[in-house]
Amino acid sequence: MAKRDDRIITSVYLTKEMCSQIDKMADREHISRNEQIRRYIEKGLAVEGYSQDIDLIAGIIRQEVQAVYHIEDIRAVVEQQANRIAKMHMKSGKVDAAAFFLLVKVLMNVAHEGTEEQFDQMLSEAVALGVDYMQKKDFQINSFLADSGNLRRIADKL
Repeated sequence: MAKRDDRIITSVYLTKEMCSQIDKMADREHISRNEQIRRYIEKGLAVEGYSQDIDLIAGIIRQEVQAVYHIEDIRAVVEQQANRIAKMHMKSGKVDAAAFFLLVKVLMNVAHEGTEEQFDQMLSEAVALGVDYMQKKDFQINSFLADSGNLRRIADKL
């Protein structure tokens, strides 16, 4: 290798296809083959350096995020809120069950005209309608409850 100024002359072996592609790119840029090769080498070195910088930056960001947001703290807050929601849901379920059984008792006291079998049938159908209601999607609930004619028809079937 001979040295000229601050550059070193070196030999690189290329395939015919690589040489042809480099020549085409060099022609488009109006530069020599050697200059095109130097540009590719510079780009390759820059990409490698950039890749190492990205890894370093990602590591720093990861450390900062973990320093600010401790996973155990987040888990504790989420668990606390989930427990709170579960307790509220249980309270709501207890009230719903109490209202259901109170309604059954009221109906038993009011509905003396029907047979026990008719009452059992009415209760069974009411439970089935409740299950159907619970299976509706959120977007269906408002329109279902707003349709008073349909609600009356369902209630008349009981």
